[in-house]
Amino acid sequence: MPKGFYYVGGNLSTGVIISDEEEDKYDGQTDKTTWEYTINLKGNQFIWIPCKEEQYVKSEVWNGTTQKPTGTTSRAGILCNTGWDKTTYSSELPQIRKYGGFYVARYEAGLAKTITEFTSTQIDTGSNKVYNKEGIPQSKAGIVPWNFIDWTTSQKNAKNMYNTNSVSSGLITGTQWDVMLKQMVERTDLTETDLTNSANWGNHANNSIEYKGRMARGYYTDAWYLAAFGGKTEGGTSSYSSDNGDVLTTGASRQTEKYHVYDVAGNLWEWTDETSLYKAGNGNETNVQYHILRGGEYLAPSAAYPACYRYGLVTDSNPVLTVGFRVVLYLK
Repeated sequence: MPKGFYYVGGNLSTGVIISDEEEDKYDGQTDKTTWEYTINLKGNQFIWIPCKEEQYVKSEVWNGTTQKPTGTTSRAGILCNTGWDKTTYSSELPQIRKYGGFYVARYEAGLAKTITEFTSTQIDTGSNKVYNKEGIPQSKAGIVPWNFIDWTTSQKNAKNMYNTNSVSSGLITGTQWDVMLKQMVERTDLTETDLTNSANWGNHANNSIEYKGRMARGYYTDAWYLAAFGGKTEGGTSSYSSDNGDVLTTGASRQTEKYHVYDVAGNLWEWTDETSLYKAGNGNETNVQYHILRGGEYLAPSAAYPACYRYGLVTDSNPVLTVGFRVVLYLK
């Protein structure tokens, strides 16, 4: 338990929840791990992902299928659309050796408290990037997820969330994403099939899930645009074509939760620290200006871009309306 954080509830089988707000601390009586209780928690929340050093490796085989680029075009591939750096950063290993796991944000990064959410339809154009700015992200339920943000700003904001004597923070890495998915399969009712087709647990364009919170309608027709988030509602996202869908506030649906972590499948793509090997015009050259996105999106089908998919064709300086990020903690 890092200094400045408090045990909220859960165990290694269900997922251990911590918060940076003392008011959220487990009182010995109240079950604060339920979906119904999420909006009552005040602080930023993280989940412990246990793993041994030999388990802390990147995966490229999912449900018996090897994840790899194929063909001669940059966009061809199986469970990916580009190559990626398959090594695990050596800087990640000391924590795994010492503590046997890592903390991942319970939610997709939510907007900083200092940023006001937009109140009109936003269009994905070069001049309209309303959220691509610095700030301290939140990891709480019921927050507008931080989209329209590029990799460079996401990484900076993730690092700026915490830097104390006990913890630092950063952008989730490729290894951490893979280990998180594998642990979810081991410790929940998820199967390997759910990682290669997120139909049963992700907010995708072709899925229909119940939610209670807020949502905004997004479209991809002549231009990508996203309506402003409306008032609090409850109901079900509808089944749409691949050209439109509903993006939800963080933790709005219990169907998107596994191991007390929300929206790993669908809602927003999430930037990682993993480098893509894609370069415009040549899919075989390394270019550090591209990083891998994971988790799929609300505008795409669950089978096309499932939870394990690696997407590497968005430049680091390009903020997109379907892309956000997730923070991890590093214990010192």
